[in-house]
Amino acid sequence: MRHLTALLWATLAGAALGAGGLTAPADADVPGFSVRLTTPATFQAGGTTKTITAVASSDQTRCRKVRWTLVVTGGKVPLNQIRVTRVENNREFATQVSTSGNTATIIDDQVDPGTLCRGRTVTGQWLVGFTGRDGGEVRFEAQADDAQNTRLTSISSTTEVTTKVATASPAPTPTKTTKAPTASASPTEDDPIEEVTEPTQPANRTTSASALVPASTDQSNLLGPGLIVGGVFFFLGLILLLRLRSRTKEARRQSQTLPTGFYTMP
Repeated sequence: MRHLTALLWATLAGAALGAGGLTAPADADVPGFSVRLTTPATFQAGGTTKTITAVASSDQTRCRKVRWTLVVTGGKVPLNQIRVTRVENNREFATQVSTSGNTATIIDDQVDPGTLCRGRTVTGQWLVGFTGRDGGEVRFEAQADDAQNTRLTSISSTTEVTTKVATASPAPTPTKTTKAPTASASPTEDDPIEEVTEPTQPANRTTSASALVPASTDQSNLLGPGLIVGGVFFFLGLILLLRLRSRTKEARRQSQTLPTGFYTMP
């Protein structure tokens, strides 16, 4: 009976903690700070951009400036198909992007214009979009650091990217050509009237989000090592050529020096 009671209490405690973790913000790395992350339920590959919002709050009396960092893990979605732009007051905010494998880290160049104090929040926003047709889970982690790059708080969320399904456009229906009525003829109620509707063109989607990895990243990464290796081989060949030339000159000089022998008569 005692074991059953302990098991029941452990189950209830675990359920309470799990339920609290669904709604409560992430635990702060520094006591007194927390952050909430709002992400769309789903993205669509090839769809429009959507906004990700992180809101940091503080219980401390000391006010601090915040520098935002967004870590994006693509999973099955390649980084070169992910577009992310940091925005502040509806304007693009300068950032630095570094990649490692299929994870990109986007760090603000400057601190956020807002100030994090007790009763005052600081908000970071990113425009995120996906190109191509690949779908899967993408993980976002928002990190709030102070001006000295000390981690104050962080939170992560996983969002599903739905695959773009190719739909075949219906074949255009051929229109019938009818003879134009003469000036004396007038249409009657029995005459069929055809309504020809022009096909509507889809509106062009414009996004300001930039790719995390340019398409020419692999080529640029190989350019530097290739130049270094080529330079090393060039200098080795030059040194070898100079040594061969020096030896050739020495052998030629020795061959041109004729031996002269003088013998004294006894």
